Amino acid sequence: MSTANAKDMTANPGTRRVVETAVAVHVGFVDAFGFVLLGGFFVSSINATTTTAGVALGGGTWGVLGLGAAIVGGFLVGVVTAAVVGHRWTRQRVSRVLFLVAGLLAAGGAIHWFTAAPVVIGFVLALAMGAENTLLETGGLLVETAQRITDRLLTKEAHQWLHYLWLWGAVTLGAILGAWAYRLLAFDSLWIAVGAALLAGCVLGNAPAGGTDPRRDGESCPDRTV
Repeated sequence: MSTANAKDMTANPGTRRVVETAVAVHVGFVDAFGFVLLGGFFVSSINATTTTAGVALGGGTWGVLGLGAAIVGGFLVGVVTAAVVGHRWTRQRVSRVLFLVAGLLAAGGAIHWFTAAPVVIGFVLALAMGAENTLLETGGLLVETAQRITDRLLTKEAHQWLHYLWLWGAVTLGAILGAWAYRLLAFDSLWIAVGAALLAGCVLGNAPAGGTDPRRDGESCPDRTV
């Protein structure tokens, strides 16, 4: 999946870029929060989580099996849930999905008052990230950047690679902020992510919706799975 899914966010290209950047920062923040909280497991970078679980299992650490399965399962359910929400509210898809993300993260915060079990918290955080990743899949941004640099060198296309590099930088910034916030506030830093998702959902609630044509400024964007 590429950033093509994010291109129908709004009709205005400038607003769309702001939304994509904000989502990328938010995903990086929560992923870093989850990584520190869960001891090395990502709640958004599912390929990395699968590799981590595989390495642990290969080393005989069977205790991580439940956590890895909970994160992967939660992520998949989150994707499906966001798809249903998007189908129900087509023209308000972005704001509704962000509200869903905020609600799921808040649920994780509430659940933490009763249990700090990594399997439970990991599942809920992955639910939220699965939903948010339907707006912007960040896992292949560097691959997209490299491919667009190649396109630029061979075909003299416009500087589309800068867009993907920018979003990768936004994810990195979010991860730095998430790790920093966790160091200062521990689990309470999750509420920053809740507030950010709620604020973004409210701001975008009245944004003009775009169509579903997966093109950016005349660019044809094939669907890539990375």
